[in-house]
Amino acid sequence: MIQFTADELRDTATRIFRAAGADPEPTAILVNHLIDANLAGHDSHGVIRIPAYIQAILRGQIQPNARPSIIQETPVSALVDGNWAFGQISARYGIDVAIAKAKAQGVAVVGVVRCNHIGRLGTYSTLAAKQGVVAMVTIGSIGNSTAPFGGRKGAFGTNPFSFGFPAGDRPDVMVDFATSAIAGGKVQVARAKHEPVPPGSLLDKNGQPTTDPNAYFDGGMLLPFGGHKGSALATLSVLLSHVLTGAYNFTDKTSLTGTFMLAIDAGLFRDRAAVEADADRVLGKIKDVPPAPGFDEVLVPGEPEVRTAERRLKEGIPVAEDTWAEIVAAAQSVGVTLEKK
Repeated sequence: MIQFTADELRDTATRIFRAAGADPEPTAILVNHLIDANLAGHDSHGVIRIPAYIQAILRGQIQPNARPSIIQETPVSALVDGNWAFGQISARYGIDVAIAKAKAQGVAVVGVVRCNHIGRLGTYSTLAAKQGVVAMVTIGSIGNSTAPFGGRKGAFGTNPFSFGFPAGDRPDVMVDFATSAIAGGKVQVARAKHEPVPPGSLLDKNGQPTTDPNAYFDGGMLLPFGGHKGSALATLSVLLSHVLTGAYNFTDKTSLTGTFMLAIDAGLFRDRAAVEADADRVLGKIKDVPPAPGFDEVLVPGEPEVRTAERRLKEGIPVAEDTWAEIVAAAQSVGVTLEKK
């Protein structure tokens, strides 16, 4: 593993995407998203994504300087066209619209279509919670990454969900999970580290269980978490982000494009301060539960990310050597030479 400071990785990523033709504003939003993911400990959505995004730019799949726009809207809803910008740009625009409408009207629903990979969903629910808005975000697809419960062939993407809920004195709650047993990006991280994935999370191309991350990239598929429950949530993700938004009407790229966002003003039913105070009490009750054997304490959703970010800001962000080599190669493809670390 190679250690980098957050600023070192931010500077490196910025140089690469600027050389690839991205303007300063979209570059800053994208790069900050990637570095924040690394700081939170979600390396699957951090700088490891740089090579894939550069390839997508070179193929014309990502339009680095495109801007999202609203196709249709009501006081409580909006359908956003991502215009194939960086997914992080499209999703950031979408959640900002959802937050503004929720604060004005109490609730809001936003769909984003023609949308590339939006990165870590927790970023968007966290933004909402910081502004006193409860949020749910999901992006789902019919693809070949994840098998449905009882199947031996892929039918879904990883179809993640994220939820954010504002607290008072305690950190806001942030829930972020793939409906597959392990996120596809985490398989990529395991491969880069030459480590196995957990048992029960992966099938090879013949439908046989395996812990070899390389099998995933050789025609294998993920399994849903929690059996039929994860498979049901993956189905719901597709229905919300693709069917409800009509994403299929905008593209034939069924593995991408549809994102669904629900936003609720925390003060919808009563005073926001009272909601946040009660949230603190609920979280406190959870935190007061004695830890089981093998655990130091009970954590609530969002705490691991906050603590990891604090530690990595001090100690640095670890990047696997294989990942760094791929980043160096991606940089070279757009004319940037990186110094050896």
